[in-house]
Amino acid sequence: MSYKNEAYEKATNEGLFITEGLPPFMRVEIERYETAIVNLTRVADAMQFPFFTDNKFAAVERAFAEEAINDMVCAVRELHEKRGIDAGLVAQTRHDVMRGLEVVG
Repeated sequence: MSYKNEAYEKATNEGLFITEGLPPFMRVEIERYETAIVNLTRVADAMQFPFFTDNKFAAVERAFAEEAINDMVCAVRELHEKRGIDAGLVAQTRHDVMRGLEVVG
């Protein structure tokens, strides 16, 4: 596949799709999102074919796949943020931020 989604790559590099140690339902949800993202990546890749009869339609479908991937990455990020808030892992001070905790506003 030659198509790459920046939001998914960034999230993967940040470890947002690593499910070890997560509660079972959260783990399954993230795995389902990732399965959908991989399939949408295939759609976006296929829609890059330059010789469709209707290139405008292909571009719309590719944009739809890209938007859906970005939305799912945001959903996974929000799951992690909510888990951090629920567990009290939210930065309260500047020193917390320096230790790597995220500020939730």
